Amino acid sequence: MAFFRRRKRGGTYYYELVESVREGGKVRQKVLEYFPSAKEAGDYAKSHGIGFSGAGAGAIEGRLASQILAKLGRLESLRPLPPETLRRLREKFEVDMTYNSNAIEGNRLTLRETWLVLRKGMTICGKTVEEHLEATNHAEAIGLLEKMAGGKSRITEMGVLKLHAVILDKIDPQNAGFYRHEQVFIQGSRLSLPNWRKVPELMKAVYSELNDKGKGIDALMSAVKVHYETVRVHPFVDGNGRLARLLMNLRLMRAGFPPTILRRGERRAYYSALEKADKGDFRPLSMLIAKDVEKSLDLHIEAAG
Repeated sequence: MAFFRRRKRGGTYYYELVESVREGGKVRQKVLEYFPSAKEAGDYAKSHGIGFSGAGAGAIEGRLASQILAKLGRLESLRPLPPETLRRLREKFEVDMTYNSNAIEGNRLTLRETWLVLRKGMTICGKTVEEHLEATNHAEAIGLLEKMAGGKSRITEMGVLKLHAVILDKIDPQNAGFYRHEQVFIQGSRLSLPNWRKVPELMKAVYSELNDKGKGIDALMSAVKVHYETVRVHPFVDGNGRLARLLMNLRLMRAGFPPTILRRGERRAYYSALEKADKGDFRPLSMLIAKDVEKSLDLHIEAAG
């Protein structure tokens, strides 16, 4: 039976398709194919019915995984949290995530200015109308995210398109909630994005992952996959990064995790981790997200205490 084996060369990973063969009474392993990335190995595996998990077990350190599970169990034991505590946490998350997610994409509003825009309805001198709309739209998208996370029905393509439409509302109404119909490129990256005609089919894997029922670390790894695949497919002309981080949270929240924030200060490490994932090494991205998940668990446990 053929199987995949991950190998490391320098700072990147590649994949071997290996088959065990018996020769002269002995079993040896024969390499059938080499794949430079998890994407190519995964595509081959899917088309040939071979099991493969490019971002599978081991991407998160055992000690960190144990700590996350213990803290998630601790938070579960404290639930339901008092309504006032939930309200404060919700308001903090809305402002913090809106600021950080937009700042990663280049929005110049500071954390304080984001709070003033969202809580006081103020206009910040020197900042563009688009930057203000990015803040108010993102906060509205979080509200929709929470409704989707709290529901019991399947996450559908229409629901995700609606979430994207909110992100770009009044900013780019022509593309808000519609898959791209052109080839786009990521500035500063050599990565070739999928042809736009393939986007609807490729996004099916994201929707499938969003509806996965796995819990614990499996859910965390599923959220990593949701995030990465959304960024890799790049289904929209704009708003892909913000949508990917919201969908990551949708998967986490449906599995009982509190919402998690990837922070502006992690921007360089975040982009580096995405580039390494493009080459098949999911460990940096998985660890980055896992550490932020742990921070969110700590915040919620402390607030509940």
